[in-house]
Amino acid sequence: MRFIEPCYKLGMNLSQLRFASAVASMGSFTAAALACCVTQPTLSNGIAQLEAELGERLFMRTTRKVALTAFGVHVRPYIDQVLAAQASLVVQTQGFLRPDKRLIRIGTSPLISANLLRLMIEPFRLRHPSVDVVLREMNMTDLYRMLDDGLLDFVFGVAGVHKGPWVAAFLYEEPLLFIPRGAVWSNGPRPLSVHLKDIANETYVMVPDACGLSRATRALFRSHRRKLHEYSGEAMSYQVLEEWAALGIGAAILPRSKVAANGQASFPITVKSGQQASLAFEATWSSAATRSGHLQEFATHLQKVVPGIVSGLGPASRDGR
Repeated sequence: MRFIEPCYKLGMNLSQLRFASAVASMGSFTAAALACCVTQPTLSNGIAQLEAELGERLFMRTTRKVALTAFGVHVRPYIDQVLAAQASLVVQTQGFLRPDKRLIRIGTSPLISANLLRLMIEPFRLRHPSVDVVLREMNMTDLYRMLDDGLLDFVFGVAGVHKGPWVAAFLYEEPLLFIPRGAVWSNGPRPLSVHLKDIANETYVMVPDACGLSRATRALFRSHRRKLHEYSGEAMSYQVLEEWAALGIGAAILPRSKVAANGQASFPITVKSGQQASLAFEATWSSAATRSGHLQEFATHLQKVVPGIVSGLGPASRDGR
């Protein structure tokens, strides 16, 4: 019988895999470094070491964007599998060592207002101090995949952008604001709002379609039979969208909670019906997953308590201000 000597020379680690997954999700080294709470050189070095060990580059870098190479597309599912297995190992270990400690794992879109998230969850945590709420912010495709795989219990994100065999509960909605090119209004007196048909010919700077905003913006124009003109580059974050609009690169559309309160020109968008364009958010979960008592209680909290919390807030507070 032949024995194969184990090899202990592999140097890759979970941090390097997390760095690669974050860049793949966000399309930006800078945004990924912020999400991973490391400096950009640390993240870049970690990915370079991982690429050296794997023997091929994972990313193509240009002045405008970062994208996966064909090799990167091939290995990304395996990277995600390793990270998911590690997350599952931690959860299962905690469950064995602390059977009295119950977890609720929630994945959130970066678009979810952090202030509203706290207001929606805190009453449940106060009533159930023995339950730990674990939050994970990622792009929506990965979050729904983890929900399918049983690695998350709930997902909070933009309503209607992903279809699946899940239970859904409306959380809140907030208006979409138009930020003009140059961040100034130059078409006469400053209006209280702008009509979609009057801004349809603008060129818009966009973020990668990871959080649901780009898909929702395209759906808004498509539902009113308007062509969306997109700038060929992509911004790495909502803040960069505003900065590019201020530089005159293009106009931008953002939820009100993501617009900086710096006096920059921004306007609610009116559609054909006379209503304001808005972005709705929902919670989704698997009906099978809520068989556990504390998960069912949290689902009931989302369906019956959260609507009262949100409706009791003023319009400004309701979208995170």
